[in-house]
Amino acid sequence: MKKLLVLMFSVYLLFLMSGCDKDGGEIVQEPDITEEPPEPTPFPLFIGDVEITQSPPRVVSLSPSLSEIVYELGYGSRIIGRGSYCDFPPVITEAPDTGSAANPDVDKIISLSPYLVLTTAPLSGMDMFRMEQSGIKTLVIPASENISSLREVYRVLGLVFEGLFTGIEAGDEAFALISKVCDNTGVLNIGKFVYITGDMKAATGDTLESSIFSCFGENIAADGGNYDFDLSLLSENQPDIILLNDKYTADDLLASENFSELDAVIGGKIIFIDNSAFERPSIRLALLVEKMIADYRDLQ
Repeated sequence: MKKLLVLMFSVYLLFLMSGCDKDGGEIVQEPDITEEPPEPTPFPLFIGDVEITQSPPRVVSLSPSLSEIVYELGYGSRIIGRGSYCDFPPVITEAPDTGSAANPDVDKIISLSPYLVLTTAPLSGMDMFRMEQSGIKTLVIPASENISSLREVYRVLGLVFEGLFTGIEAGDEAFALISKVCDNTGVLNIGKFVYITGDMKAATGDTLESSIFSCFGENIAADGGNYDFDLSLLSENQPDIILLNDKYTADDLLASENFSELDAVIGGKIIFIDNSAFERPSIRLALLVEKMIADYRDLQ
């Protein structure tokens, strides 16, 4: 009898543990809500199809403009390899030369073991594959064609180095001086202009040069594309001022049939422009614009 009672008690315990109440219904277990959700983190994030899992501790920058912006953001010390044409700020020349985007020294890059390679021009598939096999990520950030796309470059690099929470804000802060200088609300109107580049072509409406200078006037060559504009048309729509790459002189314009009869050339309404700020756009664009404004006022 005693054994029977023990057996019945054991069955009763099993019945309770089976999750049924005395009416035969299933006992609903309360969810465990003591565990808090994980805190959000700034990384990882994706830039295109490239996953950035941390703020890059070691970077190779093959493009001068990207190198300069990285320094503006305060992360220049992380550049451990540079493109052959990266020479500003001067301290960057202390980093090893790793070739150009067109002809990178992949063996040198791999030997430096960067986390990330930055470039404005795509690398060859084989170069990308070799670096990927060595655990090196490559991020292509296309060159800027206007003010808006230049702002996006700043934001992307901000995200790369600071992550999701402060990256865009950091990019906007670094870009602020360019934005301020180009936000020309009634400050200056240079009238109709044309900007003549280093190969004696006009900057058309789809170029960064036009985007910047059009904040201050009307680009006569805006309807052209990819620097393709018929300069002989300038005589029909006389520019008020000529913006000229400083590799040329006023005499060079006077010697050209496309310019020699223009009132602006004859009257000396020429402003000389250091085109390197467009070749490697960075904060130096703001300095270029400030100089252009000062030179224009000197002509009046």
